[in-house]
Amino acid sequence: MKEYNFLNGQILLSEEAKIHVSDLGLLRGYGIFDFFRAVNGKPVFMDDHLDRLENSARLMGLPIPESRERLKEIILELIELNPHDLLGIKVVMTGGYSPDGYTPAEPSNLMIIPKPFIFKPADIGMKLMTYEYSREIPEIKTLSYISPIRVLPKMREAGADDLLYHLNGDISESSRSNIFIIKDRKVITPKDGVLYGVTRKYVLELCREHFEVEERDVTLKETLEADEVFTTGSTKRVVAISQIDNTIFNDGKIGKQTRKIQSLFLERELL
Repeated sequence: MKEYNFLNGQILLSEEAKIHVSDLGLLRGYGIFDFFRAVNGKPVFMDDHLDRLENSARLMGLPIPESRERLKEIILELIELNPHDLLGIKVVMTGGYSPDGYTPAEPSNLMIIPKPFIFKPADIGMKLMTYEYSREIPEIKTLSYISPIRVLPKMREAGADDLLYHLNGDISESSRSNIFIIKDRKVITPKDGVLYGVTRKYVLELCREHFEVEERDVTLKETLEADEVFTTGSTKRVVAISQIDNTIFNDGKIGKQTRKIQSLFLERELL
């Protein structure tokens, strides 16, 4: 099946979508992205993701070369051209074709890349490896993933699916998702130093209807002593954390409260 992308005003076959070597995202990693899903042809939480994209662009000084309405039209057209029941849509912006390899140029380069994908099964937990790190400018979804990619060999050696960032005794997030802990039916998640995920936003709203919720500093110690731990993200929905380093939660099984939150979120997503 042919795949179509969008690049700087044009919808192209993926093999024809190419950027110049002077692109500042390539040369200096200067760029942003956002990612969301389309399920059965329907984009999920698209406006929330475009809100975040616009905020990232503003904070990075990258003018978006298309209007919000035009972006929506392009995305819907790409969904039709890439007919998959489950489609991931990545919107990428870079600092453009830099004249000196350092200074951002106008216009920014804008790419929209749809790709089919599958979810990790909701009844299988993830293992995290702790990693002492705090992501730079976490409120912006930048292209820089140097740290987690660099330690992929160590993760594979440990049998881990992802990292749990911590610094000075407090946790923040995983490399590609937000972290929640549950203790005595209280749902707790880090408030500062994290990307404010769209899935995180909706999970918090749902949890406030059924649990006591706290957004605050969360220590690594209390995380390892939690009753349940789960992670949220656009590529995951809600997934239980069954193990962090050598600490195993619920004998490696999905906890009761996490199952409830999974179910609540799935109902909300399908509205």
